[in-house]
Amino acid sequence: DSGWHNIMNPDRIEFLISQCHKKFLKKNGLIDKINYISDLIKTSDLFRAYLKDKRVVKILEKLKKKKFVGLMTHVIFKHAKSKYAKLGWVPHQDNSYAKMKNGSYITTNLFLHSANKDNGCLYLYPGSHKIGLVDSKSYYSYNASSSQKPGNRVKYDLNQFHKIDLEINKGDFLVMSGNLIHGSYGNYSKKLSRHLLSFNYGVKGEKFSPGITAKRKSISLT
Repeated sequence: DSGWHNIMNPDRIEFLISQCHKKFLKKNGLIDKINYISDLIKTSDLFRAYLKDKRVVKILEKLKKKKFVGLMTHVIFKHAKSKYAKLGWVPHQDNSYAKMKNGSYITTNLFLHSANKDNGCLYLYPGSHKIGLVDSKSYYSYNASSSQKPGNRVKYDLNQFHKIDLEINKGDFLVMSGNLIHGSYGNYSKKLSRHLLSFNYGVKGEKFSPGITAKRKSISLT
């Protein structure tokens, strides 16, 4: 949309339609609406192909020596000077949403722009994944307003970890434990955007919380 809000599960056509229904309603003729739906289907197919990319699946299976399923996808824009550009995520664990045991939840991020602290790069607390899933306070995430800092609040003393800013290049690919505590800065750059594609996975057969908004589900990667 005009504010560059994040997009949840673009690999699912029902999610795409739900998040762009205003644009759909502006299509006047039947053919225009049909063509628009066709474009959405192509978009969802593209993101599903990213989620199931064999190179990624091979990396995950090598790391854990187990089979994986896809759980959800996400696009976070932080488009320069847009309404949601300055949304900086507080320290959180992605697994605080899925609540998977045994270190079974993994997040991957594909960065479409180079990023540093000025345009909203991630910051990490290396080693924090070893403490497992910690207590946290639920807070706005997908539905956060432009003035809120999204992310479940971890209830843990972070001073024991050395925080690092993850400066990255366009095209870099991050594989991260779902228990790793991390966050991100707001994008205060007037020129540089920081778009990323996020794909989340879980060990096959492990239980997880679907979530009220994300509606995680087990997606075969074969």
